[in-house]
Amino acid sequence: MAQQFTWDHTVEFVNDLKQAEQAFAEQGLTASYGGKHVGHGTENSLAYFNDNYLEFLTLYSRSEALAETLTRGQIFHEAGELLPEFEGFYRPALHVHGIEAAAERLRSKGVELGEIVPGNRTTANGEEIRWQLLWLQGDDHGLRYPFVIDWNADEATQLERYEQSGLLHRHAIGEVNTRRAIFEVPDPAEVSAHWADLFDLERTTGVDADGREYFDLAVGGGRDWRFVTGERNGITELQYTAPAGKSFDITVGQARYRSVEA
Repeated sequence: MAQQFTWDHTVEFVNDLKQAEQAFAEQGLTASYGGKHVGHGTENSLAYFNDNYLEFLTLYSRSEALAETLTRGQIFHEAGELLPEFEGFYRPALHVHGIEAAAERLRSKGVELGEIVPGNRTTANGEEIRWQLLWLQGDDHGLRYPFVIDWNADEATQLERYEQSGLLHRHAIGEVNTRRAIFEVPDPAEVSAHWADLFDLERTTGVDADGREYFDLAVGGGRDWRFVTGERNGITELQYTAPAGKSFDITVGQARYRSVEA
């Protein structure tokens, strides 16, 4: 049976999209303006790494963002609450095919859910892209849950859309792929076990080069979410593979982006 939940993208809240784009550009990565979420108070810039991407999100209207409810527009409302004081990783998104079935699974595990919310936009070439979002309410001992997205398309179609965006394979240093997210949490064994059960993810454990015990969740595409002991209670770092002889290490707010060995 194919894996149901796979890592789609990660959101960082920032105060200045241009500064975030420039921080990437200075080390050979491309993040480009995506557009406004009209009526929701936010706008974004996007950086694509094969079929996994990063979304820098900022406010253009705090009042519009705060007018959103947590059950329908959690990300917008919380951007209004958290910015400008908090600039760092917000939540990752998990991709599914069949968001209604995914919602039923999560409810059966005791998670409180918001509504399944439709979204759409029209691309520059006139194609209308539709998707559906599902917000998980509350948190896991203070750790924000991922949110869930269904692009209403298979992987090949979705990758073709990314290609048409013109951003794939356009990093100055060459092709870069997402490898791992690092979550620092007070109890990585407990949290990783809960998320493995909740999202039906394979879980493995080991010890890293610094002697820290870690717990990895396989989130598709050869990528993982790594849980280690720490007090931040969230994502602290995204790691990537880069072409031989190329490397980068970037900090935007509290978020770190760096290349690692494959």
